[in-house]
Amino acid sequence: MAGYEFRLEQVLKFRKEVEKIQQLELLAARQRHETVSDQLNCEEKAIEELDREFTQRQMEGIQASDLQLFGDYRLRKRNEINRIKEELPALEQAVQEKRESLIVAAKEKKVLEIFKQKKLHAHRVELLEKERNFMDEVAIQGRGARQ
Repeated sequence: MAGYEFRLEQVLKFRKEVEKIQQLELLAARQRHETVSDQLNCEEKAIEELDREFTQRQMEGIQASDLQLFGDYRLRKRNEINRIKEELPALEQAVQEKRESLIVAAKEKKVLEIFKQKKLHAHRVELLEKERNFMDEVAIQGRGARQ
């Protein structure tokens, strides 16, 4: 509304920016979690494929050196899966913390937006009151001039 300036507009802009940053941080945390989850799925599929290939090779006959290679490779894959599984809870916690930070930022912004709307409404009511008083005064003066 023209003529009305919300005194806390800069604070509101700052809170909007904080909320935007929190959204981006949450998005980044979710993407990191999703990437690691996808990596876990790929590793688990790789080990399943390795087990199938190993079983097939056993049926065909396998040399001792190949047996050792399969065992070493499977062990590395299993270690990688375990490492990823250990990493996932921390990433889930990070996502939860970012979500909570976003909720706080959104609430802080919303409080200021509501306060701004109340102040704007109060300003409009005040202007209407002044206009009504002015019109009453004009009407009273108009009657006085006719008499």
